Amino acid sequence: MTNSPVDRDILIIGGGIFGAAVAYELARHGLGERVLVLERLQPAAGATSRAAALVTMVRDDAAQIALARQTFRTIAELENEFSEDIGRRTVGALHVAPASHLATLQARAEKAATQGIACTWLDQTAALARAPWLAPESFDHAVFFPDECYVEPYLFATALLRAAVSLGVRSETAEVTRIVVEAGRVWGIELADGRRRAASVVVNAAGAWANSLSVDLGLPLPMAPVRSQYWISEPAPIFPRDGAIVLMPAIRAYARPEVGALLFGIRERQPAVADARTLPADLGGFVFDPDDADGWANLAEGADELTPYFPALETLGIAHYLTGPSNYTPDRQLVVGAAPQIAGLFVASGCNGSGISFAGGVGRLIGELIRGATPFVDPLPSAPGRHGNFDPYSREFLAACAAARAQKTSG
Repeated sequence: MTNSPVDRDILIIGGGIFGAAVAYELARHGLGERVLVLERLQPAAGATSRAAALVTMVRDDAAQIALARQTFRTIAELENEFSEDIGRRTVGALHVAPASHLATLQARAEKAATQGIACTWLDQTAALARAPWLAPESFDHAVFFPDECYVEPYLFATALLRAAVSLGVRSETAEVTRIVVEAGRVWGIELADGRRRAASVVVNAAGAWANSLSVDLGLPLPMAPVRSQYWISEPAPIFPRDGAIVLMPAIRAYARPEVGALLFGIRERQPAVADARTLPADLGGFVFDPDDADGWANLAEGADELTPYFPALETLGIAHYLTGPSNYTPDRQLVVGAAPQIAGLFVASGCNGSGISFAGGVGRLIGELIRGATPFVDPLPSAPGRHGNFDPYSREFLAACAAARAQKTSG
């Protein structure tokens, strides 16, 4: 076993959206020459590239709104300062609901108003102009948030990395198998080939695989990989390319334009969840549920609720089905912050299906904690050790994480 020379003392494990955002944030503050990103495959090759990639600020938690707002700032920096095109489409988000769920929309509009997020109530005609595929009888109320957008997730993550590299960050292909801790402080990491690399700071941004590096340190992370999935219809004239993102909280569903077609997702009542130890490095052939590998059973289950909103579902073909793991937590908070009792170790994970929305904010928060700056949001609710010592692979805990996805109604 050999030790690599210490030329970079801040190691980020994982080149997905969170790891890339942390690298970018540190580089923006002059630490680029100290940062090394270690990714075992290609950057953004895991769950990041499979995301529906909504970037939305509107949600119930003020701190999470702040995280998402920072992502919008980060996107603007990439576009304006680094001339990056990440496929941003600012089409706005239309939240629709029947009269029985008016209170949900009112609460979102009120929260948005307190946070300075633009919104306007639309009558049915105006709402249908932004989403002609909606059935008029499916909703009674609609509120529109014009600044919400979606992006191409692979382009977003790789743009962050390119910008970080231009500011001094280095990225290497290497598989980290262990985080090494000595006397209550991070020593560094161990690679699959047996080499060790020393570091003063290690950021575990390994996504759905983060617990495999954390549990043995006595730090079980309160999250589990739950199946996120969406379908893309065949193209049709009822799907304008500049149509709005649509949130349907009464049925826990969402949709957005996708090159003349419609990308849509439903949060099933009993989501599939995996033991993270069973996840392969390459998700290409991974199946959450062998009995429903192509998602047809889930789509059939959700069709009863979705078809009244989206009647064309009964006649349109499905062109694509995408699925991947999203780390959900029982309390629906992220897993982001400093590790307790292990100096120099930080975690950036637990996206709850909103990793693209939160990426810029997560990068900023971790960067501030590493630099010793005052964090712009309270890190306590997302503290990695907040659940104490528990078994993150137990059946009961996995079920609690799956239930968190089933209850999600935001973007």
